[in-house]
Amino acid sequence: MTPKRIIHCTNFNFIKRIGCYMNIAPYKISHGLVRNGHNVLDFSDRDILKAYSCFGKLKQLGSKPFNRLFYEYCVDTKPDGIILGHADTITPTTLEEIRKALPNTKVLQWNVDCINPEIVPENIKHIKSKIDLVDATIITTADKNLLRQFDCKKHKVGFMPNPVDASIETGKAFEIENPEWDLVFPSSPNSEREFDGVIMKTKDILARVEKNIDMNKVLFSRVDGVNLTGGEYQRVFANTAMGLNINRSNHDYLYSSDRMAHLMGNGALALMDRRTGFGDLFSDDEIAFFQGEDELYAKIKYYRVNKQERMAVAKKGWLKYHQLFNEKLIAKYIADLMFDEFRAEDYPWPTICD
Repeated sequence: MTPKRIIHCTNFNFIKRIGCYMNIAPYKISHGLVRNGHNVLDFSDRDILKAYSCFGKLKQLGSKPFNRLFYEYCVDTKPDGIILGHADTITPTTLEEIRKALPNTKVLQWNVDCINPEIVPENIKHIKSKIDLVDATIITTADKNLLRQFDCKKHKVGFMPNPVDASIETGKAFEIENPEWDLVFPSSPNSEREFDGVIMKTKDILARVEKNIDMNKVLFSRVDGVNLTGGEYQRVFANTAMGLNINRSNHDYLYSSDRMAHLMGNGALALMDRRTGFGDLFSDDEIAFFQGEDELYAKIKYYRVNKQERMAVAKKGWLKYHQLFNEKLIAKYIADLMFDEFRAEDYPWPTICD
């Protein structure tokens, strides 16, 4: 593919969370596109909207001039493509005006939140608000029953894995026999997660884990009063033996938060519910899959004692994740979808829904 000029509009968190570089969209996708030879213009939508708002708070007052700015920026830049990542600040009307002014410019939107209507119906509304105005929509789930709510016959809709980036996930926890932590799980205390088929709060999951395993060297950040951000977040993930990856939904095919990339990308052993379907892409000697609480606790206890086996499984998972889901391959996937050069056989994961 010849190099393209691409505007990547998403939340880069320059103002609110300085150093929050683990975020999937701002950095990994942009890095991958640049490393593939494209010219990427990063547009941090929420930061700019805040600057246009009264005292940085009344965003509704800044929305109109902000949207006008984005329109003018696109028209002046004349990009080959526009990527929108959770860019709910951009109104459908503005996007429609951009498409009229730049009829040859391709547009793609990505979304990393759950699309189960029983859990986050508002996310579905955000995706649908622009789906008729974009050339492709990719979401971090491959569950066809969920993807079909976006009318796959009419729209180009498909799966996007959570990317890993070797310049961000630099840890090799599998090389450390006695890391600082045995088990890590970052989540807000009242955040709801599906645990053994039941929706419960993180603090309640911690209480159940605490009853079944020795809690020494176990960190449930934020529940334990530790808020991991930026460099400290990276340091902890690179210094843990295992990480618990429990999502808002664990039965939607290939859905996971980007925690999976952070854990496996840094060489920690990922503990994951088998119902996620990731067993179709990873083997039991690459991820510690479990089905039910008893198997989870048994595996935590086993790998805590059998450190060499834990390190071997974690290393295989690290190698596989960096091979399958690296930022350059996923950026190529995004560009191929946008610019009509996509071939499903080029990618090891399920792609476009039918």
